[in-house]
Amino acid sequence: MILIDSYAKWLKERGVDAVLVNGTTGEGMSLSVAERKATAEEWFKACKKYQMTQMVQVGGAPFVDVAELARHAENLGVDAILCLPELYFKPKTEQDLVQYLANVAKNCPKTPLLYYHIPKNTLVDLSMPKFIDLAEKEISNFIGIKYTSNDLAMGCSCLKENRFIFLGGDAILCGALAQGFDSTILTTLNIYPEYTFEIFNSMKNGDFAQARKKQKELLAIIDRILQEGTIEKGNIRCDSF
Repeated sequence: MILIDSYAKWLKERGVDAVLVNGTTGEGMSLSVAERKATAEEWFKACKKYQMTQMVQVGGAPFVDVAELARHAENLGVDAILCLPELYFKPKTEQDLVQYLANVAKNCPKTPLLYYHIPKNTLVDLSMPKFIDLAEKEISNFIGIKYTSNDLAMGCSCLKENRFIFLGGDAILCGALAQGFDSTILTTLNIYPEYTFEIFNSMKNGDFAQARKKQKELLAIIDRILQEGTIEKGNIRCDSF
């Protein structure tokens, strides 16, 4: 698709060198299996062309479809796979969640797998430190999570060397960086990537006043977007990190 190719080029030119496809912003859970596969395939072409990393979100569907999407993503050759929890028969314990991800992992055993923690939407609000400790022991290709929650105390407890913890909260970026986060998957990276980079660089350089200033400007942008609807209901079918 020309739109995806040109958009990938736009992102790359602005310093974004990786994408998450079929996530929340991309409305992957609203698409059919065929549409999700086609979107992942077009993004795969664009990512190869522009030398970008590609992660694909496969959850949010009946397990048979999640398994099919996981196999498709691995066969396609994507760099990593992200997955939501079971959304109807929700896991009640961290071990239940590990078992669900383990079953997904059987369909993509050669591809790094991450869990998508977004309790505001899934209503699955379990202890992520406990879940990660269990998952790392039981799932060989499990490497971390996308953490979309404002509970920074829990998020910080997940941080550990050689573990991938991607922040998913645009509104708390500045505070999360101060607490030790160093990776993000944010909705606003799709349209205003310069703010994320400016906040990152300001925090790295110790210019906390500038980082707070840019965070406030980003919050104002988010507020304007939310006046017209929810931030998840965009037309761009990818999340960027």
